[in-house]
Amino acid sequence: MKILFVIDTIDNHNGTSVSAKRFASELRSRGHEVKFLTTGVPDYERFVVPEYHFPLMHGLVKRHGFTYGQAKEDVIREALEWCDVAHCYMPFGLEIATKRMAIEMGKPCTAAFHVQPENVTATFRMQNFKWANTIFYNILNRKFFKYFRHIHCPSRFIADYLVHLGYTAEMHVISNGCPSEYHWHKCPKPAWCADKFVVLMVGRLSPEKHQGTILNAVRHSAYEKQIQVILVGYGLSKRKLRRKGKRLSNTPRIGFMSDKNLMEALGYADLYVHASEVELESISCLEAMGCGLVPLISSSPMSATSQFAQDCHSLFAPRKPRLLAKKIDYWIEHPEKRKEMEKKYAESIQQYRIAESVSQFEAMLMEEISENESNKYH
Repeated sequence: MKILFVIDTIDNHNGTSVSAKRFASELRSRGHEVKFLTTGVPDYERFVVPEYHFPLMHGLVKRHGFTYGQAKEDVIREALEWCDVAHCYMPFGLEIATKRMAIEMGKPCTAAFHVQPENVTATFRMQNFKWANTIFYNILNRKFFKYFRHIHCPSRFIADYLVHLGYTAEMHVISNGCPSEYHWHKCPKPAWCADKFVVLMVGRLSPEKHQGTILNAVRHSAYEKQIQVILVGYGLSKRKLRRKGKRLSNTPRIGFMSDKNLMEALGYADLYVHASEVELESISCLEAMGCGLVPLISSSPMSATSQFAQDCHSLFAPRKPRLLAKKIDYWIEHPEKRKEMEKKYAESIQQYRIAESVSQFEAMLMEEISENESNKYH
């Protein structure tokens, strides 16, 4: 198959871009051709559209690490003429125009639900306003998703919720997947944390990810002086988190890490804490589990990540730092239990390996192609 991935930006390090690149690589290894309709620098793997600059808000969008693509009809048409099937990762202007043109050209086209409205409303501290989120979900459906037969959902959580809200497409629950290189391994701790209990979280530094809850929890821990926090990511909350971290005995390491350094950190960390309240799945948590880290996951009703928890000791109530502190202390006080659960969590990842996810994704694309062909004769 010639597969077109339509995604506004493929050059950043957010979960959606990472997933798209991994799926593309796995599909190519199976003999498919994959190209991106996206922004950035032109090359043989891309059909490139210019960036869209939001009036007054462009700086804010860029600080979030995102880029929107312009709906350039000549580029979209060229990309659709090349492909056998298109897959839209986002529900924005570029993707809306692509789906509209795909319908005109009779091209099969599927969609993914990777943009959780709560992530957007969180920017304005409105993620807990259910009415605002519901309006956003309904707008996305009316403007975009209702025109698709097949939608890729990273978790059962969001698939069921979309059906509840009246989305009518067939929902394909397919994990974003954990690559095989994320497997159980241990690395020696660097000198600066050799005698510390290392707590790690990976994710965008933004309000809905609630890294601040981790820092507050460590303050309340009975082992505060022994704990070293590492928060890997980039985003608008970096300065605020650094200020909060100054209250701790051991200054947290906060910021971006290379893939090599992150893999090492996943090998020497003692506990992975996922404090995010808003999550469709969480690739970072999957990767940590694959590497043999026990996760401690927020049980937020707006997050699917709690599906990975094996017992109550791996869950904590969202935005409750004192309760989180007790859960962290439990894992510090039960090292043998933690070692036992490390192997259990690493084994549980096998069902989420990316090879399995891509097989399911291939099946979805083939179903769309078949149905699109049948509709031509009706």
